[in-house]
Amino acid sequence: LDLHAALARTLPQGQQLPRQQAVQRDLALVVKDNVSHDALMAAVTTAGGALLRSARLFDVFKPAAGASAELQADERSLAVRLELLDDDTTLTDERIDAAVADIVAAAAHQLGARLRG
Repeated sequence: LDLHAALARTLPQGQQLPRQQAVQRDLALVVKDNVSHDALMAAVTTAGGALLRSARLFDVFKPAAGASAELQADERSLAVRLELLDDDTTLTDERIDAAVADIVAAAAHQLGARLRG
């Protein structure tokens, strides 16, 4: 047993649990095939501001050519799960909707994205 190595090891630190309940929203955004996941996540996280705790891609949908009237041949749908949280107050529907609208607007402006469905 190497006592010096054991004493030098850093111990994991716990994090305080949030006092408020987080809210999740799923968005399916239609983008051109050349739009990268990184570009979409950058637009989402920047627009999400302080309320956005996480954004994760959970689905990619690319239909066969001509199989979808909703998507063009050079488009795909990227589904993103958003987690929103305010440490100080409970989120209202209005604040949640405004944050989601800001994210969708930023993705539309920066990447030409649109909501699917």
